[in-house]
Amino acid sequence: MDNKKKKILSIIPIILMLLITTMLSVYFKMIDDFNKATFKLNGEETITIEVGKEYKEPGYIAIVNQKDKEKDVKVISNLNINAIGEYEIRYTLDFNKIKKQKELKRKVKVIDTTPPVLTIEGKTKITKQVGDNFKVPNYKAIDNIDGNITKRVKVTSNVNTKKAGKYTVKYSVEDSSGNNTNKIINVTVAEKTKPKYTYPKNEKSNYKGTFIEVSIAMQTLKYYQNDRLVLKSNVVTGINNTTPTGTYKVINKARNTTLRGKDYASFVYYWIAFKGTAYGLHDATWRSSFGGKIYKTNGSHGCINMPYYNAQQLYSMVTIGTPVYIY
Repeated sequence: MDNKKKKILSIIPIILMLLITTMLSVYFKMIDDFNKATFKLNGEETITIEVGKEYKEPGYIAIVNQKDKEKDVKVISNLNINAIGEYEIRYTLDFNKIKKQKELKRKVKVIDTTPPVLTIEGKTKITKQVGDNFKVPNYKAIDNIDGNITKRVKVTSNVNTKKAGKYTVKYSVEDSSGNNTNKIINVTVAEKTKPKYTYPKNEKSNYKGTFIEVSIAMQTLKYYQNDRLVLKSNVVTGINNTTPTGTYKVINKARNTTLRGKDYASFVYYWIAFKGTAYGLHDATWRSSFGGKIYKTNGSHGCINMPYYNAQQLYSMVTIGTPVYIY
């Protein structure tokens, strides 16, 4: 082997060593760049947003070897802003030459904090009188996610129109996210307004404090003498509101008479007329019970039916001209 070949062969290992050294230097430089790279999220790692609202990405910082690598970051997300749940956004920065990558994760919670819209028909303050009918006002509930949830509305009421007082109707509804809406209707039940008898100027004042009072709603008759209650009786008034209301007075009394109409003839023992010949108070021996709601389905033709002995007692006490208040 000549000297020239020997010289070449001696150089080859040196060249190989230089190549290997250079490659290792480059590799370790890339490793160093990987380790020193700045890759972090802007903002919080967990973000909460309202369902249906826009998600605004806070972004991230990606710097490698003092160079901005933001455009090299891959972002993968399963976020759905229109559905309640927890989602994840993944950010990856690849170092392909050394087969490494840096990864960041951000959690996004989509929640619903909007309560249902509960609508109540009518007024929030209602006034009734004792004996009036009361129906719970209608309502409707709409939720931004669940839609129409009227069937979920819970209604509680302590309204008692048989007794004067202050009452409430409470409405409550909850959506699938636990958001509540509550509303209250205030109901005042007042004592029944009694008609006030007005005496003509030429009428004697003998009957002041002495009168007959009939409540259609309560189906009761009360007779007062000198402002003292001396007789109380259950009654049956006219079906379909055929009993006239207002202020009247006793205009006629009769015993053992037959009341006649287009389709009836009824014998009564005690007749106390207060309006013409068609309306009066009388016994009704064909009835076995009085009061309650009988008048709504089996009421009279317009007269005020009384039990026999109460009609007898009233007949013996009242005189022509006694005021009769019906309401």
